[in-house]
Amino acid sequence: MKKFVTVAVACIAALSIGLAEDEKGKGKGKGKGDPAARAAAMFKKLDADGSGAVSKEEFLASPMAKKMTENGKDPGKLFGARDKDGSGDLSAEELAPRKGGKGKGKGKGKGKGDKDAE
Repeated sequence: MKKFVTVAVACIAALSIGLAEDEKGKGKGKGKGDPAARAAAMFKKLDADGSGAVSKEEFLASPMAKKMTENGKDPGKLFGARDKDGSGDLSAEELAPRKGGKGKGKGKGKGKGDKDAE
């Protein structure tokens, strides 16, 4: 689940870059410019009704959610994981990429070491 959320957050970040660059009329996915400005532009684009929050319907209508569905993933599960306050909407803070890198989880195995070394 942790890997799924991490990958999904990376997809959201990539989507934000593309959306921000589209609004400026520049090439997609270049990763240039202020990350905060790109995140704000992505949030504004996703918040179709201008309510200041991204509803589940708005989130599920996003290109990233459609791509997840095509790949057999459940974007509703990601939405639920990001909706920390349980309001049914995502604030800009809830939608923002998490900082700090890897979490403090226990992990799920011994890694991909040499199987013949046992």
